[in-house]
Amino acid sequence: MGRQSRVALLIVLMVTLVTTGRAQAAEQPRYGGVLTWLEYADPGRLDIHSESPLSVLQAVAGIYSGLLQYGPDDPDQWGPDLAERWEASADGLVYTFQLRRGVKWHDGQPFTAADVKASLDRITSPEFRSPRCGTMLTPLVERTDIRDDHTVNVRLKFATPIFLPALASAWCRIVPKHILERDGDLTQPKSLIGTGPFKFKRYVRGNVIEWERNPNYYNPKLPYLDGVKQFILVERSTQVAAAKAGQIMLWNVGPPMRKGEAEEVKQARGDQADVYEWALGAIGVVYMHHQKPPFDNPEIRRAVYLALDRQEIFARAYEGSGMPCVILDPQVFPEYALPMEEVQHGLGCRQPKEQDIAEAKRLIEQHAPGGFDLDVVVRALGPIYTDPAQLIVQQLRRIGIRGTMRTMESAAGFAAYARGDFHFIGGQGTLINSPDVHDPFSFIFHSKGSRNYSGFHDAKIDELIERGLRGTDPARRRDIYRELQRYILSQPLPQLTLGWYSGYRYVDKRVRNFKPGKLDYEGLTHTNLWLSK
Repeated sequence: MGRQSRVALLIVLMVTLVTTGRAQAAEQPRYGGVLTWLEYADPGRLDIHSESPLSVLQAVAGIYSGLLQYGPDDPDQWGPDLAERWEASADGLVYTFQLRRGVKWHDGQPFTAADVKASLDRITSPEFRSPRCGTMLTPLVERTDIRDDHTVNVRLKFATPIFLPALASAWCRIVPKHILERDGDLTQPKSLIGTGPFKFKRYVRGNVIEWERNPNYYNPKLPYLDGVKQFILVERSTQVAAAKAGQIMLWNVGPPMRKGEAEEVKQARGDQADVYEWALGAIGVVYMHHQKPPFDNPEIRRAVYLALDRQEIFARAYEGSGMPCVILDPQVFPEYALPMEEVQHGLGCRQPKEQDIAEAKRLIEQHAPGGFDLDVVVRALGPIYTDPAQLIVQQLRRIGIRGTMRTMESAAGFAAYARGDFHFIGGQGTLINSPDVHDPFSFIFHSKGSRNYSGFHDAKIDELIERGLRGTDPARRRDIYRELQRYILSQPLPQLTLGWYSGYRYVDKRVRNFKPGKLDYEGLTHTNLWLSK
């Protein structure tokens, strides 16, 4: 499917879902019922501040509240949550937040400004190294001060337009100071005390995660659901079977369905469910460890760029969904993304591939005569990772790199990546955490980014990213990020961008008021969802 066709399809689907949402909004919401939801991996450690897998956020999203939030009415718009109102100083350096009064933690303790300070101090501590919220806020926040029990000041290092959208991220939740002091971290179910619409009920590893309605939520009219049950289904065949049988009502997060799987589910469920294609706000990246031979040699990395056919990977492994080679998805960042005509001239992106492959063979023969063996590792999350990795192995063999694919359990894979325990990651998806364009660059390409797994430092990349963070003029920021994309497209970086994913999602028509957002990380609290029966 071509770019224009995909965009047209997305527009039609957006109109359909929004129209459906409006029709459902005319219905009277119904209280009760338990939403069944797909949890695509066993999350393991449950600390929202210290962990980075999406499965962790999904496991606890409805438990916590933030100062700000995306939704609940519109998942693409941020607004108040625990902070009722806020104001910025004239110089844009100090934000004052007025907190809701009378809010209780799930254990009955009062929520105060001390909890906000403890949370933000933890998140922005350089020693703690929070991989999600910390990566967003640590470069921005100088300190948090308590004015009184219901007022906090947050002082920034510099004025920036991205602070409030970043603070509203689902990863930037406020946690109880008294639980941090008691338990030291939030990795265990007993520590999951929040102020959110749901209370944590239980976690059975490899089986299920359950929430139950918080009767003392600060909005007494919400939530509508009695609870949420997340079935932990790791095997793709089991996930698809659960959707076809109606065992799960919602599959809106995690690795998406491919076109063929979506058609199976739609055929099985008929008019009882909606299946839709959606841009996920997720970038796929291959990682080469630049501190380990042979990838410490940029000419070997250049050979890999030239050998990989990203158009073939998206056509075959993703069944035509997604946007190969782009550093920014034009469907997600239309005002910043380079035109496809320019992207196609990037290193390794031109078609046909014969000339690139010949040059890649020459580079391997010059710098690694006879080629070499390679361990290609991916997380075991089904075909979204294994299918492209297998194609990558095949494509690299054409130039004398003898790769073997190895899968790792999801949490173990993330831990290995964070330790730098790899030579070659055959594809890792990263969902953007906030709607600002800096996000994928700060996480993946900045030298301190939590998804820059080998800690590669490029002074020009860091300088451009930091200028973009400080920029307040929209036109100037656009120029900065376009320059950044052009530079990344021209360099054999250890982070090789495959492209941006899209895929298919599923929602049972019993689920009412469901509105898919631009960010996969938002809309996971289910505060406003209700069931028709």
